[in-house]
Amino acid sequence: MRGAWLITLLLAAALPVQAQHAHHSGAVGASVEDLVDIARTMNPELQVTALEATAAAAKAEGAGSLADPKFQFAMEDWAKNRTGGDLPSGSTSGTTKKFRVFQEVPFWGKRDLKREIAEANARKAAVLKRLVENDLVAKVKVAYAEYHSAHLVIDLARDLKARLDTLSKLARARYGQGLGKQQDVTRAEVEKAMLDVEIARMGGERTKARARINRLLARPLDAALVEAPAPRPIPPVEALDLAVLSERARTAHPEILAQEAVIAGSDKGVALAEKGWYPDVELGFGAVRRSGDIDGYEAMLTMNIPLQWGLRDADIGESRAMAAAARAKRESRALELSNEVADAWIALRSGREVERLLRENTLPQAEIGFQAAAKTYELGRGEFLDVLMGEQQLWKSHIDLVKVLFEQQMRLAELEKLVGGVL
Repeated sequence: MRGAWLITLLLAAALPVQAQHAHHSGAVGASVEDLVDIARTMNPELQVTALEATAAAAKAEGAGSLADPKFQFAMEDWAKNRTGGDLPSGSTSGTTKKFRVFQEVPFWGKRDLKREIAEANARKAAVLKRLVENDLVAKVKVAYAEYHSAHLVIDLARDLKARLDTLSKLARARYGQGLGKQQDVTRAEVEKAMLDVEIARMGGERTKARARINRLLARPLDAALVEAPAPRPIPPVEALDLAVLSERARTAHPEILAQEAVIAGSDKGVALAEKGWYPDVELGFGAVRRSGDIDGYEAMLTMNIPLQWGLRDADIGESRAMAAAARAKRESRALELSNEVADAWIALRSGREVERLLRENTLPQAEIGFQAAAKTYELGRGEFLDVLMGEQQLWKSHIDLVKVLFEQQMRLAELEKLVGGVL
């Protein structure tokens, strides 16, 4: 069958491209994994979140440290100027000079709690970096699938146009011999022109997909990509257990892990607020100097008195409410993730079934119909309109297959984003 290689083209499209395509000047993208690795290294948004995570980790290292000590110098018994007036004397002889050092010491346990709160914030920042990375990887995968789909449609349109061109020449020859109709020639040219429009349109879509990929990779928008992209193989739906995927999403998704860090920090915040009832102290030590010699020392103890009950009750209430809100948010998001995983899994399973039907039934039948109409027309026993109807049905079947392949790539990327890893 002359057109059977069209189906072979679709089947082969899912196979890895040959290595020589990667040797284009400056071209990348022999596989989506290559692009993901570049995006992880070069994407500016991911770099920003990485720096924020580093800053939060650095802040946690210093959290819980004692405050800097304070130094105080004082002069006492400084006499007035004997010549009159209220200004002090120009001489400090006879004054008492005191040198004091103070150190604030929080109540036992407060420093540890502050450090643990900062560590929880650092964990949250690190997890949010993973969240941005997950989103970035999913965008790269979807853009790559769009790029591949555009290439596939262009190849199909060009092949179908070549076949129509052969039939158009036959229609023109038959018309010249008085055996055909002018309308057949016109219809063939119109159909070829429509395929030219589709090739131009998908060329624009391919350019846009390439620009999206390059933007995610922080490359020039017109930077070269491999011209024969290889889509990732879709794992069998039977190997993707919905319950396991849902559990992975509920426990390993970055948003859930971020909320776990928030909950941990909020619980420590409650404990710190409750310790607000216990006073902090400030210790001081000083030396007293008179007549040029140090002749004594002094020690001081200062503490705050927690009399503002309303203030501390408000702090504790706020901390407890924030902890409860964090737990509620985690549970709500976990439920949403389960629903999103189920939707993506069902859509992926449905797409695989549609693909099977298209490959095993619709496409072969459309090819047979087109070939039969073309053969009948060549033998002079059919109408060219039947050929065009067969061609349009074949084209629609191919486009349906491209769409369902793209949909599966999208759903796979979505599932991997939800569970936080490659499937």
